Amino acid sequence: MGKYQSTKIFDNYSVALRQWKASHSHCELLHGYALKFKVWFESNTPDDENDGLDDMNWIVDYGGFKDKPIGNGLKAWMNDKFDHTLLIEKDDPYLDFFQSAAMEGICKLVVMDKMGAESCAKMVYEHFNEVLSKTDAGRCKVVKVECFENDKNSSIYYEKD
Repeated sequence: MGKYQSTKIFDNYSVALRQWKASHSHCELLHGYALKFKVWFESNTPDDENDGLDDMNWIVDYGGFKDKPIGNGLKAWMNDKFDHTLLIEKDDPYLDFFQSAAMEGICKLVVMDKMGAESCAKMVYEHFNEVLSKTDAGRCKVVKVECFENDKNSSIYYEKD
């Protein structure tokens, strides 16, 4: 018995970040990436008469990511977190400096629990699933998120069965 998956790419997110713990490399310096995310979706009801697809025979409505009230607002959330933002880890010793810069309007600061493409992928995974659990009676879910730093480097988050 097969099952369906669908994917959506969210891209063109210009971010600056700093991995302050990477004292062995240039990643401890402020630097930038054009992040891209690939998100995998599956139905929560794969064994029903429609193989988990909705009335339009879709796993997820790609147009449904638009702003509320038309959509679920996930595209706006992605823009808020990753469009021309500065990602800094919450325990960065210069956090106060970056917060001051944000208050002065020099940057749009997003404070992360943990820094890295891995953490960005997990954050998207968790937020999308939280929103989708309240959308369309929780009919679909995210099963995997890949965060690309560039064409050569990416990190994936998924949960084991």
